[in-house]
Amino acid sequence: MMETKKLYCFLMIIFVCTQIYAIEIESYNVHKKMLITTDATEPQIMENYIIFTFKSKERTSFVGAAFDFDNYVKIYQFKKNPEGIYILVINKPEKEIIKYRLVVDGLWMADPFNPIKIKKPNEVEISVFNIADGSLSKNNYPFTENGITCFRYRGEEGKSVYLAGNFNKWDPFMYHMTEKNPGEYFTSIKLSPGTYYYYFVVNGRTEPDKDNLNILWDRDFREISVFDVR
Repeated sequence: MMETKKLYCFLMIIFVCTQIYAIEIESYNVHKKMLITTDATEPQIMENYIIFTFKSKERTSFVGAAFDFDNYVKIYQFKKNPEGIYILVINKPEKEIIKYRLVVDGLWMADPFNPIKIKKPNEVEISVFNIADGSLSKNNYPFTENGITCFRYRGEEGKSVYLAGNFNKWDPFMYHMTEKNPGEYFTSIKLSPGTYYYYFVVNGRTEPDKDNLNILWDRDFREISVFDVR
């Protein structure tokens, strides 16, 4: 009971001392990205927006962010998507580098999913995001270079992941994906120019590429990702 009262007091202080802000998002692709995001990552740029994500194993009632371009006075509130990930989308500011802090149930902190932070002696830790480095088009998967197409699946660690598509007659065991980083699985295959359809087979279940917004549905109502090799 006492913890609940403390949380309530924290939230009241936030609402009284600061203003809570949200923006209207006009982009269909950004809306779709918000809905299908399944994990928290460092900030990313999509079109004219910056996407921030947050998740916690603990029960969370409020997640917000304050930025240096507002002198940390305004708090922008995250929204929880159907996958349980808190997401904030803001308009991309004109400045190249932004600094920010999160506020989670009254506790101010640096962004735990952004590895770039600064902390001066006797000062709080602040997250830093370089807009020039945050485009989703950078290292976007799948991509083709010198006739070789590289695929990446992002999910939980320790999974059995395969790639299947119309390029291998949807064989669910032909192309095994290697976990090179925790939760990141990769494979590369040679493909000729054309349009290809694919999905990932994760522990026996099919999943579309959630980093690829170009998705169709087959006759069995499975989601299938689509991309072109040029």
